[in-house]
Amino acid sequence: MRHPQPDRASPFTPPASRLTPPASRFTFAICALMAFLPFLLGCATEAPSRHGPRQSPGAELVRRMTSPPLQVSVPRVGREVDRRVLGNGITLYLAEDHSLPVLDVYVVFRAGSLYEAAARPGAAHFTALQLRNGGTTSLAPEALNEELELLAASLEASASAEAISLSLSALAKDADRALQLLADVIRQPAFDPKTLQTAKGRAIEDLRRLADSPARLLSREFARTMYTEAHPLGRMLTPAQVEAIGREDLRSHYARFFHPNNMMLAIVGDLSRDAMVAKIQALLGDWPPAPRFDLPTVPEVQPRFERGVYIIPRSLTQASLTLGHFGIRRSNPDRYAIELMDYILGGSGFSSRIVERVRAEEGLAYSVGTAYPTTSRDISLFRATLQTKNENVPRAVEVILEEMARIQRQPVTEEELDRAKEAIINSFVFRFTSRFSTVMRLLTLEFDEYPPDYYETLLDRYRAVTAAEIQRVASQYLHPDAATILIVGDAPKFESAMATYGPVRHLTVETPG
Repeated sequence: MRHPQPDRASPFTPPASRLTPPASRFTFAICALMAFLPFLLGCATEAPSRHGPRQSPGAELVRRMTSPPLQVSVPRVGREVDRRVLGNGITLYLAEDHSLPVLDVYVVFRAGSLYEAAARPGAAHFTALQLRNGGTTSLAPEALNEELELLAASLEASASAEAISLSLSALAKDADRALQLLADVIRQPAFDPKTLQTAKGRAIEDLRRLADSPARLLSREFARTMYTEAHPLGRMLTPAQVEAIGREDLRSHYARFFHPNNMMLAIVGDLSRDAMVAKIQALLGDWPPAPRFDLPTVPEVQPRFERGVYIIPRSLTQASLTLGHFGIRRSNPDRYAIELMDYILGGSGFSSRIVERVRAEEGLAYSVGTAYPTTSRDISLFRATLQTKNENVPRAVEVILEEMARIQRQPVTEEELDRAKEAIINSFVFRFTSRFSTVMRLLTLEFDEYPPDYYETLLDRYRAVTAAEIQRVASQYLHPDAATILIVGDAPKFESAMATYGPVRHLTVETPG
């Protein structure tokens, strides 16, 4: 599962009471069209400017676009959304939404892969799968599926590093039965051994196919190389570990984490708030809390900054490459400046420096960009990722490192900074697109231990960032001289030139046959 983050678009992205003005929506659509137009028409790029890499015609048109300042009214607990706590510790976030006759529910437990026993990697993932697919003590898996189908309801579960979550969507007229099914899944899972074996077979087949997807292989092996087996984020499932997972492992993980005093629930629908509370109280209020609940201690990430090149040899016409190093955790107060810096460097698509340089100016790659995550519980990984011809790998690496060094040496222009601020601030409105996603956003603030007024002051934090701060965080949090590089590609075509960037090692990736 991808647990929703408080200030990043996610599958559960939330709502605002005031949306983008019509002029801003029109500008957004035109900007998107203009960004793609040069590539559709095959336009030539412009000459380089003294401020940096040359701009494509589309990027130049985007640069000249303006829109009215964004005004957002952010919902808050105690106004549009209620927060209540049941006697057994369940935290409820509630809102009425009479626009459609539906019910939407989201449940989350701190029970993700960060907290699973080191001897049983995968326990969180399979526990989440089998909550949904393994039936309950009163309903076999097939019977549960039939009931949901008859109700035209959707019930799903997933796991992330921090959480196991469940989501339910149903018609409001079927709220009673749909909520009963959800409560049964939460309180009385059966973990049917037959469906577990099926899930394990699919997981092993997915691992077998990993070698066919350079992008997935690259992402997994970069995380493994950086975090190592010493940290849960570096422990990647093997077929043998999947096969070793048993029903008792799921029961053990469930018993450890599924308690009402470790449960948060968002519920929105065409019902009254008091009626919602009464229904949840009737279904879950008698669930006894754990006498004492403490999360297991998670090992601290031990960041290392060292040059090195890792190659996974594959006879491919194009190489896939990730270049990066350790980043920050979400508690870092520099995160807002870092997000803006990354937007300018390579995170903004066609108008970013690295894209303009690598793609538009030098023609080294079609797909290239950077990501500097700022919302993770533990220290994240900064990555620059691209696909290019095998022969172009050394030059592409050189250009990316040059751009990382340049943003450290030279202040960004006010124009670049204003464009980055406008893009990030304007994207804020898309996090508040429905009443349900709003409630989920507010619940997630509490889950991630942010203050209740976080969204009310968030945009001002971006607006306050200066060009000098961008240069400071680039100097402090970018490490072009200590980057780790991982490449999936035809090694003989680039390997000899890569020793410039550190010791070169080959990685052996075992996948099932």
